[in-house]
Amino acid sequence: MNKEDVRKRICLALDVDSLALAKEIIKESYEYVGTYKIGKELFVSEGTSSIKIPQSFERDVFLDLKFHDIPNTVENASKALVKHNIKMFTIHSMGGSEMIQAAVRGVNDGVIKYGKIRPMILGVTILTSHDRNSLKDILIDKSFDTALVSYAKIASENGCDGVICSPKDINVLRPYINRKILYVTPGVRLRDDKFSDQKRVCTPEEAIVNGASIIVVGRSILESKNRIEILKKIYKEVEKGLKEDNIFS
Repeated sequence: MNKEDVRKRICLALDVDSLALAKEIIKESYEYVGTYKIGKELFVSEGTSSIKIPQSFERDVFLDLKFHDIPNTVENASKALVKHNIKMFTIHSMGGSEMIQAAVRGVNDGVIKYGKIRPMILGVTILTSHDRNSLKDILIDKSFDTALVSYAKIASENGCDGVICSPKDINVLRPYINRKILYVTPGVRLRDDKFSDQKRVCTPEEAIVNGASIIVVGRSILESKNRIEILKKIYKEVEKGLKEDNIFS
């Protein structure tokens, strides 16, 4: 197993508010990371300039803005994203089939218009901050697994290339998804980390063994006094998980 096989499974969330700090983190970590996630904090602070920094280190960009709007707005935003050569981006599956199909049209039109790579669309299922109890607060009265499967199916059946879910959710979802998709998993923590606001979590090794295509890590590294030491631990866990997965597959 070469380093690239491991690295491409690791996505580091750049949950910071400045280009300078983002660049510092990437410069320190890029040997162990295949993709960098740019979310609302950095994007709102620095705009599309934030996308160029990981790309300058020849790393992929995952733009995590979670589009959820009327179909026309999502279609046009998805089309515009294509010009930035990102690897993947998120939409909320609860936006429904019409909105998801609009995102797919937007991406396909953007590829034609801008001549760029086609970014993958990831449908968010249920946020890792939610559990069975908190779903009631947003008026979802179905069982947790029923809601989870419904959001994953509507994403897959309407053209999403993958889903965002907890690593714990993958085994629940797989029997209901009739094609090969990416499982991109936040909610990944080292065993001795604080879980904070995320309720459905796994270690990096557990996530990979469960079938995660890409794990998203952030606070474990960003809040550490020795970021590279924590990143090396995560890298070794992913490597171990891939070896276990190969043994049992």
